[in-house]
Amino acid sequence: MTAAPSIHDDGEHQEQQQVLLKRAEDEREDIFRRYQMGLDPKNVVDSWENPTFEIYHITDKYGFMHDSRLPSTRDSQEVQRTKIELERDKKWMKMLGHWPPPHEKLHKRVYKGIPDRMRWPAWKQLLNVEQAMKTNPKVYQNMLELAKQNATETRQIDADVNRQFRDNLAYRERYSVKQCSLFNVLNAYSIYNSELGYCQGMACVAGVLLLYMQEEEAFWALNALITDRKYGMHGLFVEGFPKLTRFIEHHDRILSKIMRKLHKHFIKHNVDALLYAIKWFFVVFVERVPFSLSLRVWDVFLLDGDRVILAMAVTILYLHKDELLRLKDMDAIIEYLQVKLHKNFGYNDDDAIQALERVMKKLKDLKLDVPPPAKSNEFPTRPLGVFVEAEREKKTGRRRDYTDTEKQVLTDVITRQEQNAIEVQSTVSYETSECATGDAYSMKTYQSMTSLATSPAISSNSLYSNGYMVVTSADDSRSQSVNNLHYQWQMSGQHQQQQRHSSYCSDSDSDTRNRLDLDIALEALQTQKLQLQQENHSIRIVLQNGGGNNNQQQQHQQQLTVKTLECQANANGSDEDALSVENTRL
Repeated sequence: MTAAPSIHDDGEHQEQQQVLLKRAEDEREDIFRRYQMGLDPKNVVDSWENPTFEIYHITDKYGFMHDSRLPSTRDSQEVQRTKIELERDKKWMKMLGHWPPPHEKLHKRVYKGIPDRMRWPAWKQLLNVEQAMKTNPKVYQNMLELAKQNATETRQIDADVNRQFRDNLAYRERYSVKQCSLFNVLNAYSIYNSELGYCQGMACVAGVLLLYMQEEEAFWALNALITDRKYGMHGLFVEGFPKLTRFIEHHDRILSKIMRKLHKHFIKHNVDALLYAIKWFFVVFVERVPFSLSLRVWDVFLLDGDRVILAMAVTILYLHKDELLRLKDMDAIIEYLQVKLHKNFGYNDDDAIQALERVMKKLKDLKLDVPPPAKSNEFPTRPLGVFVEAEREKKTGRRRDYTDTEKQVLTDVITRQEQNAIEVQSTVSYETSECATGDAYSMKTYQSMTSLATSPAISSNSLYSNGYMVVTSADDSRSQSVNNLHYQWQMSGQHQQQQRHSSYCSDSDSDTRNRLDLDIALEALQTQKLQLQQENHSIRIVLQNGGGNNNQQQQHQQQLTVKTLECQANANGSDEDALSVENTRL
């Protein structure tokens, strides 16, 4: 029998809890004191916390520093852009004086880009910041005072503030005005929205707002982005990330319908959307594309809401599809999406936003612009602004076990990956040259295709590649085995393989394919046909779902199908999807 805990043990446990609680309170008080002192010389800062101001750095108009010198003269294009922006400043000042303007007029001007000097008043109008401040007087100050005494996320917020936008002049110096404002806004909001508290992505969102707003204005703008159903960022940051899961699933659905080739390429190389899209969705593309472009996306996002995030994700992948298809491993693909595009997007901001606008229109035509409806857990259920005292473990900063909701996130990711693999590999089409080489990965893929085709969870399909075909019978019996499969493997010569591969990677296709027109995809979806008609060539793919009453006729049809695939693949050099936008123009 286990002895009952003694009174002495209970006393020791309570004493330890009190020590931990006192330590957490002292740490919070010390951190707040440092931010209140700000740039006071008495506020001692470690040398590593303050980067030096190198003399040869330049600062762009957004306050970000770069490792190159300013040009001695401005080129004619920059002079022209400056003149145009000054003219647009006047138009925006006039429009803001007569708010709200007609929607068509506002839409047109926002998509052209809000002039940088006009973003402060324009963003405040789009987010109804002034109205929120009038209806909630002194609420922000009260939340900040409560945070000084009760905030449990102070340590994490302090760490995130210290690494947010450190290459920007506004945040570069430790305990600068903007660093202190960011610290205050995040702590106050963790009290105001007790159900959400604080999530790391919020620091970047609030940091962008503070580049254009004052402290209290940024607080209410952040609240609008989180609680307004038009933006619904609460579901992105709350425990379990329900909106992130819903958006990732819809993102995969879009790719599988209109960008099949790239979708299969990502599945083949184990590139899950979570690996590249978290930063896109959490902070609306900040630090993943050039900052000037991310601001343009923010302009559109504040006007049209969260559907812009999904459309911009598709736009990025489409504009860079050809380069992504050339990358043959997961690390290279992720580096390209997370690092290289931030340094050099490859398109100017106007072209990128024009492509975004067209993608949004086409997704709407395809009824793919809006994901499935949100569930109740994506929005606050507790009243806002009501103080809720935290549990003792959270106060002391002790790590807790993962909750069931957090564990479910991992389960959902694994399930989605398995479903994607089944959907893609059931109709997957790989290059014949890869199958012919007999490399380990291709043979492993071939085996997985065979096993998937015999799985009872998969309906009968024809798995085809340029010259390779697997035809399953229509029998759904769970005892179906490999013996029920009819294999036809047609191999072309090494010269033809190289010819195909060069056609697949040719730069001549890049210029024509970097334009998007989903009209063909829309027509194909509406007519429910998986058939692509080309002017000079056609690929006919016959799915054999017969019950086996006439085996000879079935085998004869399979042979004809394989020959047709082989001959026309040799002529065309690639296989395009009927529902794909990859062969269409903008």
